[in-house]
Parts: sequence; C-alpha cells; structure tokens
Amino acid sequence: MAQPPESQAVRRLAVDMIHPGTFQARRRFSETALAELAHSIGESGVVQPVVVRTRGDDNYELLAGERRWRAAQLAGLHDLPAVVRDDLTDAEAAILGLIENLQRESLGPMETARGLESLCREHGLTHDGAAERIGKSRAYVTNYLRLLKLEVSVQSAIDDGELTLGHAKILAGIPPAEQPVFARHAVRRRLSVRALETAWRRSQARDDQQVAGDAGASREMAELERALSEHLGNAVHIRYDPDRRKGEVRVTFHDLDEFDGLLQRWGFAKE
Repeated sequence: MAQPPESQAVRRLAVDMIHPGTFQARRRFSETALAELAHSIGESGVVQPVVVRTRGDDNYELLAGERRWRAAQLAGLHDLPAVVRDDLTDAEAAILGLIENLQRESLGPMETARGLESLCREHGLTHDGAAERIGKSRAYVTNYLRLLKLEVSVQSAIDDGELTLGHAKILAGIPPAEQPVFARHAVRRRLSVRALETAWRRSQARDDQQVAGDAGASREMAELERALSEHLGNAVHIRYDPDRRKGEVRVTFHDLDEFDGLLQRWGFAKE
C-alpha cells in the first residue's frame, strides 16, 4: 500500500508541545461547546488530526484545530493526532487555518472579517486574490471586509451574537453616526433583518421630507449635526433657516427607555 507523503502523515504529539499560532482567525470559544466537545473526545478520542508546523525542538505551532486542541486539554488527554506541515509558507499557513474554519462555519462574522483582512494586509492580496485562495467569490470577501467599517459598539454586538450577519449587512449601509442607534433598536426590539431594513428606510423617508428645501445649510451645521449624533449615540437632525437665523434640533429615540437615558445624560430628573 502506498504511504502518504510526509507532509500528510499523522503523528501523535504531546498536547503541551503544541502552542496556538499567530494565524488563528478564531478568537472566541464557547465554554459550553468546548465542554461538550471535551466530553466527546474523552469518550471517543480526537477523530480529526490538528495541523501544526515545527517551531523548534519539541515545539509546534498550531495552524488548524485550536478548538480540538483546547478540548483535548479539558479532557485530560496527554497527546493527540497531528499532521506536521513544515512545507507551508506563512501565507499558506494563514490560508489553511482560515479555510478550515470557513469550511466548518465555526467563525463568527467579525472573526471571518478580521481573518480576511489579515490575509489581505499581511500577504498583499487583493479581494480577488483572497477570494481565489480561499475558494470563495469576490463578493463574499468584499461583503465581510465591509463589516470592519462598522462602529466598534456594533461590532461588539455582532461578536456577542446579539446581531446576525444579515443585520450587519444592513447596518454597514447606514451612516456611522446612526449605526449604534439602529443597532440598539434592533437588539432591544429583537428585530428581524427585514424589520431593521424597514425601520431604516422609513427613517430615511421622514428625513427626506423634513430636509427638502434645506440644501443651503452650511457645512459647519452639517458637521455639528454629525458630532452631536456621535456624542449622544442617537441620531440628531438640525433644521436651520439662515435667513431668519432660527431653527430646531431633533433627537431620535426608539422607545421610552432610550428616551429616559437621554434625559439622564442631559441632567434632567423627572419628578
């Protein structure tokens, strides 16, 4: 029987000889899911080998399979099966780990976005080049990389599972100052993706009606509107008539809890 090439041969390595690599896209691990996998590994062992490469005497860098490696430690295993891939370049090692996680659909939306961003940045790949290397479409890569332009609080909500990839795609098309507002609204009201999109479109329709004829507003006023929105965390709209030198400020909120929070930030206490 033909023997597998050395780069594909399975060896058993001590768990404590393996260390997480620098190319791991996955950063968040569910303790419950790890405990369940550890129980399964304790009963049946590690079925699929992890992938590593040599980094010194009795020292191996983990390229793929960190979840299995962590669960093996929880299960009290001394060693586990591994494939040593010393034939890989840094770019190939990064791609291997990313592809495994993408194929298993084990990455969250933001982990996928950061993994793709790292792949493009550190290895000089275009969106087309990254798509070709991981076997996905250019649109797939571009859509995920757009998520990195979301406000930090919105990214955190996605990381925490409060918002889905579908929500994220809608929010990515909303101006940054208004993203946290609509993200909080979606979380509090448990809006579906379609409901979030509808809420944003209705808001736009109302705004279009109110700002009609106000095209002459100064850039300074527009900048003030943006800055106030970022400061409050709620959408702020300013209507100003330069001829009459008067106007109004409108602050958007989506429920009474959010309104109470605004009043508190303004230092107003209801009697």
